[in-house]
Amino acid sequence: MYRSALLMLTLGLAPTGGCLARAGELPTARPETLGMSTGKLAELNPALQRLTDDGKIAGGVALVARRGSVAYTTTFGVRDLQSKAPMTDDTIFAIASMTKPITCVALMILVEQGKLGLDDPVGKYLPELKDMRVLGDPKDDTETSLATVPAVRPITVRHLLAHTSGFSYGTPAEPRLERSYTQARVQRGLTGDLKTIAEEVQRLGKVALAHQPGEGWTYGLSHDVLGRLIEVISGQSFDRYLEEHVFQPLDMHDTSFLVPEPKRDRVATIYRAGTGTGGGDDAGLTALPRNYGSATYFSGGGGLFSTARDYSRFAQMLLAGGALEGRRIVRPETISAMTTNQIGELSTSIPGVSSLRGLKYGLGFGLEMTPGTGGAPPTLARYFWGGAFSTHFWVDPRHEVVAIVLTQVMPFNHSGAGDLFRQGVDAAIEDH
Repeated sequence: MYRSALLMLTLGLAPTGGCLARAGELPTARPETLGMSTGKLAELNPALQRLTDDGKIAGGVALVARRGSVAYTTTFGVRDLQSKAPMTDDTIFAIASMTKPITCVALMILVEQGKLGLDDPVGKYLPELKDMRVLGDPKDDTETSLATVPAVRPITVRHLLAHTSGFSYGTPAEPRLERSYTQARVQRGLTGDLKTIAEEVQRLGKVALAHQPGEGWTYGLSHDVLGRLIEVISGQSFDRYLEEHVFQPLDMHDTSFLVPEPKRDRVATIYRAGTGTGGGDDAGLTALPRNYGSATYFSGGGGLFSTARDYSRFAQMLLAGGALEGRRIVRPETISAMTTNQIGELSTSIPGVSSLRGLKYGLGFGLEMTPGTGGAPPTLARYFWGGAFSTHFWVDPRHEVVAIVLTQVMPFNHSGAGDLFRQGVDAAIEDH
């Protein structure tokens, strides 16, 4: 596909495997008609291919759309190193935390309908999350218990959307929080794998928060709680709600929490970097066990599978103010609120993700801001998010650009594909 993509660009066509839009597909157009450089986009092909040749990733799919039309899309490498199955534009990826923006949009549909408010206490709908406790002074910890203090205010829906609730992932990088989450699992009898998000919320009701609600930004399980909130308020399972209110209206027919059996040969293998042996194409990459999702556990923070094609439709809906092809998901003012800084002067930080430092966060999106001049406030440059298996997307509203690059390797952005792709796309925009 790399060679065919280069040929299509040379001819002045978007390399999508077909120049005319099929029914239900985003249209394609010559890059120059969209204010983008064919030559600059063509330079992305060898750069992305080099990542696979160097053994940093197995392969991936990339797509750029501007002003509602696809200017560039390509595949590179393979989706499985052992079988050498080629990467195709309909390859299905575990998108991990790129699930989060979808969950947040789904929740905002209910907000628009007046079924809950952004500043409602979450305990109003999920009693398990009333009367939360917050980690106290470490010097007061004992061998059997962590020091905690009462939450001074309830967790609100806005706190969940903005990751200011205090819920963490409880990882080894956060020893006290990891200990709290382990204790909560034992107390609730949830020592095995969680079967549902309802079970997860039961556990979280016994977890100590990382900080007082609203007083810090902590990346964690807040968006999983949103999935359960959607279930309780809508009366539907979270997967069914997404299917009815997001996926079907947007024709995202390959996006789900569980990949159906007939589609499983299209799923890309996930690799962990730095653990392989030998000198072949897979040196430095070790395949993780095959995983096709869950039929009962619907993680709003990281459980979805999708394709570049499907996610581009979701992102294009965002850019277009909440609607696509005549189907409205949310109102423009909702997108505006979601892409406005909701954390004030709080700082964002995720262990191991240096690119997030200094950025802001809205209601489900990271925000890259351009400093104002002459005392003017900062303005939004782009909003974005990514997934642990090195999937990336962003929306650049100033230039009307949607960009997606999907690979499957841990740790996050190991290959640098996300940074490389962003730099290349920015360079291809001709009318800055």
